[in-house]
Amino acid sequence: MKQQARRVEIRRRLSASAERVFAAFADAELVARWLRPSPDVKLTVLGFDFRVGGAYRFAYDVPDGQRMLVGGTFRSIERPARLVFSWLIEPPDVHAGIASEVTVSITSLGAEAELVILHDKFGREDAVTRHTEGWAGALALLERLITTLGSQS
Repeated sequence: MKQQARRVEIRRRLSASAERVFAAFADAELVARWLRPSPDVKLTVLGFDFRVGGAYRFAYDVPDGQRMLVGGTFRSIERPARLVFSWLIEPPDVHAGIASEVTVSITSLGAEAELVILHDKFGREDAVTRHTEGWAGALALLERLITTLGSQS
């Protein structure tokens, strides 16, 4: 995992096809099962229009009772290799108003895939740290989900 000024880059080699990994980003039901910083945070998908120009909106409920809202727009979708979407945290969160961008790259390695998440344009160092930890937790959950999906096939 690389943490550079104002961006996060995280890589994972996953035991799943590129298509299966991409599907975890493209299906709202699957997204709700893994795109959260830890198992004790609940993600509710409030909107998910998976097409270029389509919007999404998520509610994250943390154990202390607070709710964080995130929304954005899908800017590029190239199945199963690449996905780009904006990421905007809503008030009253301390990082509200930071219009960052997430680029997901998936490279097929036969029965496996390499996943690279580049979360960029934070504008604040404390946001980089928070999102580095968030993506690490989310990708651990994604790895578990993919293992579960693989055993169901």
